[in-house]
Amino acid sequence: MSPRLFSHVDDPFLDDPLPREFVLYLRPSGPLQNQLSHFWQQSRVTCGKNKAHNIFPHITLCQFFMCADNKADALCEALQATVQKWRGRFPSPLPLELYTSSNFIGLFVEEQVADVLKQFAADFATEATRKAEVHVEPHKKQLHVTLAYNFPSDHLPSLEKLAKGIEVKLGCDWLVVLFSRDIRFANHETLRVMYPYVPQNDDELELVPGDYVFMSPMDQSSTSEGWVYGTSLATGLSGLLPENYIGLADESDTWIFHGSHSFFSCEPGDKSGKEKGMFDGLLDSRRPDNSNPGDTPAFSLICHPMQVVWCPFFQVLRLGAARQPKRTLFVCRHGERMDVVFGKHWLSLCSDSKGKYVRSNLNMPSSLPLWGGQKDYDMDAPITVFGSTQAQLVGEALLESHSSIDYVYCSPSLRCVQTAQNILKGMQQDAKLKMRVEPGLFEWTKWVSGNSLPAWTSPSDLAAAHFSVDTTYRPLIPVSKLTASESYESYISRSYQVTKDILSDCRTTGNNVLIVAHASSLEACTRQLQGRSPQSAKDFVQVVRKIPYLGFCACEEQGETGTWQLVDPPILPLTHGPNHSFDWRETLLQE
Repeated sequence: MSPRLFSHVDDPFLDDPLPREFVLYLRPSGPLQNQLSHFWQQSRVTCGKNKAHNIFPHITLCQFFMCADNKADALCEALQATVQKWRGRFPSPLPLELYTSSNFIGLFVEEQVADVLKQFAADFATEATRKAEVHVEPHKKQLHVTLAYNFPSDHLPSLEKLAKGIEVKLGCDWLVVLFSRDIRFANHETLRVMYPYVPQNDDELELVPGDYVFMSPMDQSSTSEGWVYGTSLATGLSGLLPENYIGLADESDTWIFHGSHSFFSCEPGDKSGKEKGMFDGLLDSRRPDNSNPGDTPAFSLICHPMQVVWCPFFQVLRLGAARQPKRTLFVCRHGERMDVVFGKHWLSLCSDSKGKYVRSNLNMPSSLPLWGGQKDYDMDAPITVFGSTQAQLVGEALLESHSSIDYVYCSPSLRCVQTAQNILKGMQQDAKLKMRVEPGLFEWTKWVSGNSLPAWTSPSDLAAAHFSVDTTYRPLIPVSKLTASESYESYISRSYQVTKDILSDCRTTGNNVLIVAHASSLEACTRQLQGRSPQSAKDFVQVVRKIPYLGFCACEEQGETGTWQLVDPPILPLTHGPNHSFDWRETLLQE
């Protein structure tokens, strides 16, 4: 028996035949979805999480309804048949109007068009009753996309301003999507396990990062301060757990996706979510007819939107066993620079009369690679000892958060190569994972002093100096294609193109990519990836000035649309203060 299945030996719900709750939504894709995702992100950053964040942007077509496991296939067939009837009849574009009140903001569907959508929901209800013998209640209230609700009143101006920035007339393919959830946890708070915890007492719950915990407010009355009582999604077991080991998650993170359909596709059957980059990584699992807990388990990603994959064990195991992480792009600025700390004439501070490298401060490296005329340190400064420490701290944090990195790309600047090397060292991957040096990731060349680019060290020389560099990698944008004093538009275009090419090259062989480059890279490599237009050069500079050494961001691919969105990084931020040079003679011997 596998360790994961063994963990369910004591699960009280293993033989529980409870049906799941299903719901039917319309979900936007395309340009409008990009705008809504941006609103979701910005509203969360600006005002914190509100109730709308528990579920992705959607229009509710029906109330939650029950469906037994052995009827799930028929239910999916009912949805497919209804969509086929409605192809060519779905209203497009869907007119939306912004509405705000003291504690609610939403986009409402124009009434006549809403009546058409309700007729589709009614047709699905009829078909679901006929094929799956379930009762579906179409949504009778005004159809709308909820943007925010149940928020503090002082957040209204900020949220309203963000909502007014949504261009509701943008193109959109509305997808009809079917989800289900575990009925036992419908009124529970969903929490994500952040750190591992091994129980110290019999009444405590083991925590595994990546698992989810369901917590009911009703169960918290007898818990001690700093502890909560919850139930694990992966094992079905309940117990006490330390509150600071978990974080808020969205309710829909634990839902099961059963398929999506476009009203505008003319194909006989929609492509699978995986083929279209939609809902990538979600597992659908259930029990077949006459199955029992002794049957052999089967797990699989969705192959077709309406082909449900089964698991003969029980409902709780679904996401814990085979859910694959979304693709994530991490972008990180390099560590502290020698020329910034010690000034532009730093080279004269660490060279003796014979031209040998001499360390004159504890924050200077004990040695530098390729010293002695072979390295253009004047134009390509290394990082300090503290810069190396910063980078290693980030790597250690990534290791502790159980974040995996499949590929590392870095700018050819030595400070970026050194930073990437130390991050890998902190992750204990420096002997296994090789960096790909990509000139296309270099910063805006307008910021380089003089009329020429630095003479960067070649990958082969870096490898000879014991850097973990992939010497077989062929750059997407070779050094010969870079020009000094390029325009802002050229830099933004270059950064966006090289990022897209990197993600495209890594698509089939890895989930997570780390780019180690410059302060400007955090903005230039992610903004257009999210479907957002570039800022003006002036605003861009203001953003870049706020990004510290080892500034770190995460951009996650949205499986249902193929677009990307900034999300909370898996590690804490790294903050440090300025530390001026200390000369004990000048300070302590003053009269």
